[in-house]
Amino acid sequence: MSTLNGQLIPYPQGLGRWLMRLPLLLYRVGLGDLANAAHIMVLTTQGRKSGLPRHTPIEYRQHGSKIYLISAWGTRPQWYQNILSNAAVTVQQGRKQFSASAHIVTNSGEALRVLHLFRRRAPAIYDALLARISEREDIDPRTLPEITDRITIVRLMPEPGTSKLAPLPANLVWIWPASLIVGITLTLMLTLARSKRTSHD
Repeated sequence: MSTLNGQLIPYPQGLGRWLMRLPLLLYRVGLGDLANAAHIMVLTTQGRKSGLPRHTPIEYRQHGSKIYLISAWGTRPQWYQNILSNAAVTVQQGRKQFSASAHIVTNSGEALRVLHLFRRRAPAIYDALLARISEREDIDPRTLPEITDRITIVRLMPEPGTSKLAPLPANLVWIWPASLIVGITLTLMLTLARSKRTSHD
């Protein structure tokens, strides 16, 4: 765990973990583009013990062809440990899917550019978050260079060819037509019920 002013920042478990994985549901019901609009992609890694595809929703920033991720819990997350074992990953950004290779960012200049990329959308939010991750009292653009070595950053580079890791399937798309059928059926039943009551009056 990380600490700030003596307060622990717990690794997400239970409800917190479920909420963080909620974007996976958007991808599974075919709404990946909605999640991607908020810069949430799905990273598929190979489980280092099971060998099975492991899907993780994660916020990203892109610079050219390079995709950057920040690990809020350093080297602890399972997805991070998996890429240390096997750098080949699959990336899903909305409906777009492609293979990539993962690399740990160690260059301080590149790390600083990544931090600026992340904080550009909402500086106040990301300054507070980066302060907690780096165990600093506060962060601003002038102090960002001081924390580049305390932030775990991963660079994803697209690779040609078909990925060997199966992406997260959109296997819940059937929910939409099923919901439509249920809605039409309920509407017809209510309409018939009202008609019968009207005819009896």
